[in-house]
Amino acid sequence: MIRYFYYLVLLNMLANIILFVPRILLAHRFEGSMMSLVLSVPIGFTLLYVFVKSISKFPGQGFPEILKKHAPRWVCIFILIYFIANWFLAGMITLIAFSEITKKYINPDISSMLIVLAFVIVVGMIARLKSESVLFCMEILLVTNVPIIAWVLYKAVTNEAMHYDACFEIATHILNRPTWDSISAGTYIFTGYTNLVIFNRLLKPNKKIPLLWTIPIVGTCVLLASFLIPVGYHGTMAVNTYIYPWISTSDSMRVEFGLVERVLFIFMLLYTNISLAGSFIHWHVGVEFFKELIPSQKEKTYFTWAVVAAMGGITFLLSYFFNDNSLFNFGTLYLNIRLVSEIALVIIIVILARRKIA
Repeated sequence: MIRYFYYLVLLNMLANIILFVPRILLAHRFEGSMMSLVLSVPIGFTLLYVFVKSISKFPGQGFPEILKKHAPRWVCIFILIYFIANWFLAGMITLIAFSEITKKYINPDISSMLIVLAFVIVVGMIARLKSESVLFCMEILLVTNVPIIAWVLYKAVTNEAMHYDACFEIATHILNRPTWDSISAGTYIFTGYTNLVIFNRLLKPNKKIPLLWTIPIVGTCVLLASFLIPVGYHGTMAVNTYIYPWISTSDSMRVEFGLVERVLFIFMLLYTNISLAGSFIHWHVGVEFFKELIPSQKEKTYFTWAVVAAMGGITFLLSYFFNDNSLFNFGTLYLNIRLVSEIALVIIIVILARRKIA
């Protein structure tokens, strides 16, 4: 089951490319985005490393079980409700954002509300499954999509339209002071590890997670690619005019002898799968947290359906009130709060691990 830890981290790294992280970094490209990338890798990996080492002290247990053994009931309820909101919002934002992308770039004639409803049904159906089944679904999507994504990234960096002088121009601003927005966006690529709050239940006791040192290397490559490739294609000034920079970047690429010439369609298909996978992982964690609030009902199928229906219903209703700008602002606010919440989660796990050892 160790491979699923790396799948969770990789999934989050890939999912960040198409949504808000590149746009936030590009918005601050002259105001410290390069320095934020430099800082994000050690900050994100430190949080990951400390969390993994601490939660390994509780083999076979999720965060709710750990919390119940070491904290009063009212504290557990407060913390669980707070993190339910965090994981629910992560899935909700992804679904709403990708419904807008689907409407704009695939079929503008379809109502965005209908697209949201379709995505909510798919994600909800998977999120309600057992944790093992959810991980199997994620594995299938990653194994079938990641090789093609890697090929698209390779085509991007080797394309003649990629102007590296624009990337070097951005790199000259590396000494500029970073903003909190850019650091929050940069550290988001490592956040996949936090899903161990539930999936740690499936890890075998006394089983160490090897090769953690590869994560900051891969994370650095993903961050640089998601930030600099759009700059190389669109230039240092025009790149900030796009709502979804990577969609426009993929539409700038062609596969001359491919079955589908425009890379946009391939890219959209791949990231539909990746985005849905990220959403059902987030919602599954939220559902499992919610079950712990009412332990007497958590084994009942109708209760799981009710929780998923509530999450889907709220997402469907709120999608009506978002447009591109308000969704981006909300996503930026979420990422800022997410970093604080992530640090708090790591601190809680560290404290509980030390208390157990003592």
